[in-house]
Amino acid sequence: MHSIQVHKVIGLIISAFYLIGVWHRGDKPTVKEMRMKLFYCIYFPLFLLSTVVGAKTNENRDEAIFLGEMSMGVVVLCVNLWLLVWKQNEILNLLNRVCVFSIRNEDDYLTYNAKMRVFTKFVFVFIFAAITAGSLGSIAFPFVGSEKTLFLKIAFPLDYKSSEFAFWIATAFLFTETVLIITFAIFSVVIWYLLLICALRYEVLGSEIKNMGQVSIKNGNVKMTETQRHINFFEDLKTSIKAHLHLRELVNDVELFFSDLFFIQFGTSGLCICASIYFLAFDVGDNLLERYIYGFLFFYFISHLFMITYFGNEIMLSSNRLSYCLFESDWYNQPQSTKKCIIIFGEYLKQPQTLVVGKLYPLTLETFMRILNSAYSMFNILKSFQ
Repeated sequence: MHSIQVHKVIGLIISAFYLIGVWHRGDKPTVKEMRMKLFYCIYFPLFLLSTVVGAKTNENRDEAIFLGEMSMGVVVLCVNLWLLVWKQNEILNLLNRVCVFSIRNEDDYLTYNAKMRVFTKFVFVFIFAAITAGSLGSIAFPFVGSEKTLFLKIAFPLDYKSSEFAFWIATAFLFTETVLIITFAIFSVVIWYLLLICALRYEVLGSEIKNMGQVSIKNGNVKMTETQRHINFFEDLKTSIKAHLHLRELVNDVELFFSDLFFIQFGTSGLCICASIYFLAFDVGDNLLERYIYGFLFFYFISHLFMITYFGNEIMLSSNRLSYCLFESDWYNQPQSTKKCIIIFGEYLKQPQTLVVGKLYPLTLETFMRILNSAYSMFNILKSFQ
């Protein structure tokens, strides 16, 4: 049996949250820690305000569209901020309940490790791309070209276009906000991890259901009577039923906790992807640096939407396979009383668990494709005004 704990990459992300003061240590935050939380809750929304006002006042259409795209992305990050700051205990509780479990089968353990390696590789690519794009946009871009300018033409109380001092203050503001953007964007990795573990636990449960009655047999020399095999199978069946009910409850808790965030993300993703396609299709960037940042934003919005819908789809598929796993077990050699329980359990397993956002949109790849289609339709409308 293998004991599974919270992955070390997620542990590093959690340590970073403690380090910057987004999360507090101990049962309750100290006065200093509470001040840091309030600072983040006041300071970060200022960036949203600056992009919204900048989008409304900017006379350049492309820059106004870009600021509008950033505003919608920052709205999602503001929800991330609110969850991080005020729902710390709930997040840690979910991580401990969902991500700490055991795997009995060696093959299942190897499969789990292989999928986690693929996931962590993508996480490293995502974080590296985010840090690179943020650094280039907030630090390198002001020094590109003959004029000092900001990558984001945000609204700012000081005239940074004519004053050197105001320009450096605006640059510092943009840099610190970019650091917070990257931090709160990385919180999405924790959400993806929770959804992935839910899907993997369903796969592990399916394997355990398929191997009912065989778990306790270590080698071929073990001799058991038929009655003992029936008893072992029935005990494993009861364990699987309890494990399924528990896992279904955990997935429901994850769905309930992140439902509002997913709903807002669904509402803004189509517009953000549409704007990203617009900038890439019409080559709006004046230099390679701008094109890279536009490309990263396209990757960012696509990956955010794809990851939650992909793992939601995996949860649905892996839970749907449980009924097949049940009848791949040694059920036909069991007594009649056990078969009746198996039939009842099998009927219950025919209903796959589907995460639903806002009681309207299933968290599946079908929803992902529908949002992409809507983004493309909006792009065609936007293109007609070009």
